[in-house]
Amino acid sequence: DVCPVGDLHKIFSDRSTIAKVDEGCRSAGIGCIECKSWAADALVNILTPMQERRRKYEENPRLAWDILEAGSSRARKVAGNTMDEVREAMGISLQYERPDALAK
Repeated sequence: DVCPVGDLHKIFSDRSTIAKVDEGCRSAGIGCIECKSWAADALVNILTPMQERRRKYEENPRLAWDILEAGSSRARKVAGNTMDEVREAMGISLQYERPDALAK
């Protein structure tokens, strides 16, 4: 394919649109503007639900922070457990033990 818009169609358009583009471009049955319009429509169809979800968090940023904080808390617990296992396997303690030479 020579036209990069055709590549966009392959990624974002449905099969029927891709078929129309393939046929229309090869036969000069459609113009570039029409082809680009179909590609833009496909992109809008994909992006619209994402934009709507984003808008929910944009209107209430606390929701996003709550999700991040909850995830961070869960990750911290898992990482803590993992580090406990690592320390145990390596024989490392978090307890400070004063060397005998300094105890005097």
